[in-house]
Amino acid sequence: NIKQSLIFKIKWLKSSYFYKFHTNSKTNLEDKLGGYLAGLIEGDGYISINNKNKALLGITFHIKDLPLALKLLDVINKRFLIKKGYIANRKQNKSFELRFTSKANLEYIILLINGKFRTPKIQQLYLLIDWMNKNHGTSIDKLPLDTSPLDTNAWLAGFIDADGGFYIRFSLKQLICKFHLEQRQIYPKTLESYETILSKICLFLQVKLFTRNRGSYKNSCYQIRVERQASINLLINYLDQHTLLSSKYLDYLDWKSAFTIIFNKDHFTLKGRKDILSSKNNMNNKRIYFNWDHLKNINL
Repeated sequence: NIKQSLIFKIKWLKSSYFYKFHTNSKTNLEDKLGGYLAGLIEGDGYISINNKNKALLGITFHIKDLPLALKLLDVINKRFLIKKGYIANRKQNKSFELRFTSKANLEYIILLINGKFRTPKIQQLYLLIDWMNKNHGTSIDKLPLDTSPLDTNAWLAGFIDADGGFYIRFSLKQLICKFHLEQRQIYPKTLESYETILSKICLFLQVKLFTRNRGSYKNSCYQIRVERQASINLLINYLDQHTLLSSKYLDYLDWKSAFTIIFNKDHFTLKGRKDILSSKNNMNNKRIYFNWDHLKNINL
C-alpha cells in the first residue's frame, strides 16, 4: 500500500545517504566547501557538548552576512528529508549564530571538515567525533591537522572571512592598501599556541608575524599585516582562486580595484584618486549596497 511504499522509500533514502557518508564519497564542490567551512569554524565557530550530553556546532556571523548563513544552511540541509539547523539572534551586538544540533547535520559537517582543520581548535572537532561515535554508533576516524600548502584549498578564505579585513589608507601623506588578520595567541582550552599556523600564513604571504598585547598572554593576539605590493599580489592570486563568501568578498573587490590603480601608478591622476576614494567609501561599515551573486558558486 501507499504507506508501506513511503516507509520503504524513506528507509532507502536514508540507507543511500549513510552508504555515501561511510564510503567518504565527496564531490569536488563538497571538498572545496569543506576547506572553507573548516577555516570559518576555526575562526568564528565553536563546538560544545553540554552537561545534558547535547552537542552543538555554531558559527557566528555579522548581521550583514545573513544571506551567507542562510545559503550555508540551505546547502547543508539539502541532503536531508527533514530540515535541521537554525539561526539564533544575539541581541548584545550586531551578530547572530548559525547552529546545528541534529545527528544528521553534525555527521555531514564532520564529513566536510574532517582532515581540513589547521589550528589547535581541532580539539573541539575530536571531542565531537568521540561524542558521535559513542552516542550514535558511528565509527568516524579523527583525521590529523591539514599540513598541505595553503594554496591547495579554501581554508584560508574561510579563516579570512572570520578574522581578516581589507582597508585603504587615504591621506595627503599616504595612499596604501592594507590587509590585516588577527587571532589570539593561544587556544584557551588546551593552552596550545596559534603561532605555527599563523607563521605558515606569514611565510605564504612573505610577511612578518606581529603580536598585540592586551594585558595578559591569554588575551594577547597575533597579527598579520599585508602592505607590500608583492605580498598583496600573493594574496590576490590566492583569493581569485579561492573566493571569499561573506560580504568581505565585496570589500575585497573594492580593495583590489584600488590596489590595481596604485600598482599601475594611476593614483597620480585625479580620476585615479577619485576612484580609490570611492572604493574606500564603499567598504566595511560604509557599505550600503550588497550583491550576493557570488554565493551561486556554492551550489552543490
